[in-house]
Amino acid sequence: MSYPALQNRSLTSRQAENLLRAWVSGEPAKVKAELEHAISLPFGPCDTVEEERRQMLQAVAGRMRTCPDLFASRNLDPVLEVCVRLLSHLVSMN
Repeated sequence: MSYPALQNRSLTSRQAENLLRAWVSGEPAKVKAELEHAISLPFGPCDTVEEERRQMLQAVAGRMRTCPDLFASRNLDPVLEVCVRLLSHLVSMN
């Protein structure tokens, strides 16, 4: 089954969702792989808004890579809380 609304989502939105899903899964290998994907997103032709979204995603992923415990309670790590909120925001943007 095809979902046109999902197919039209930006690469950044899809990658942010992949990263968020990996984080929710609690599987460190998945999170590490998605962090690397997010950081290495290509900067092909896109509009200014999409370029800014990609830069934000890369910055969030880069910051998450430096978190001592990616699976700590978000209440205990305010940086992780901000990262998760920004990822959620990127997922919802189209």
